[in-house]
Amino acid sequence: GLLTQTRRHTYIAALLGIKHVVLAVNKMDLVDYSREVFEQIEMDYRGLAASLGIKRVTAIPLSGLKGDNVVSRASSTPWYHGPALMEFLDMVELGEGEASELAFRMPVQWVNRPHLDFRGVAGTVSSGVVRPGDRVTIEPSGGGTRVMRIVTRDGDLDYAVPLQAVTLTLADEVVILDVTATLETRRA
Repeated sequence: GLLTQTRRHTYIAALLGIKHVVLAVNKMDLVDYSREVFEQIEMDYRGLAASLGIKRVTAIPLSGLKGDNVVSRASSTPWYHGPALMEFLDMVELGEGEASELAFRMPVQWVNRPHLDFRGVAGTVSSGVVRPGDRVTIEPSGGGTRVMRIVTRDGDLDYAVPLQAVTLTLADEVVILDVTATLETRRA
């Protein structure tokens, strides 16, 4: 069944805005790979997820101990027709889904100033899309400026999306006191 830890982690995922979850139902070997047990756990979890606004749940029966449905599909669950856990994780789309539809946010990890002619703020985009010319706000100070360039080791980009590590050069030399700052755009 659903353990307290599973419920707790689901509440945390919902608070973080996670809308897609993989429910890995482990220890299926302890219940003789019972389809009924799996389906009951899946149904209970889907109810919890729906009540918290989690839109998509992919449930996978597995046995970590025996490796069933972890890397490849197992004959122990002939009633299960979905992917193995690793197969699913390899094919799931990341980066340009819902996180790119949100306002741009990038926690600042480092102010990069290798010489007097270059000053950039480095970080990993956590949500949204940013392009040169976009107006950004520096939080918590509230100062604002425009993005001039999106710099990477391989050259400048036309835009950056979630999970990309980039350096942004800004139109103004804004003060960023520490790495708790975040660059963001506000959606109208």
